[in-house]
Amino acid sequence: MDLTNLARILFTVFCFVTFTVILIGAFGKKSQRRYDDAANLVFNGDEEEQQAIDATNGAKK
Repeated sequence: MDLTNLARILFTVFCFVTFTVILIGAFGKKSQRRYDDAANLVFNGDEEEQQAIDATNGAKK
C-alpha cells in the first residue's frame, strides 16, 4: 500500500466520522428543543413587540 492510498483511506474515514458527528448533533435530543423553540418564535411574540420590530424595519401596515 503506497502513501497515496493511505491518505485517501484516512481522508475517507475522516469525512465519514465528521458526517456522523454532524448527524448526531443535528438530530440529538438537545437540539430538538432548540429547533422547537425556533419554530415557535413566530407564534410566541406579543403584538407590541411585533409593532416595535416593524417600526425599526420601516415596515408599513
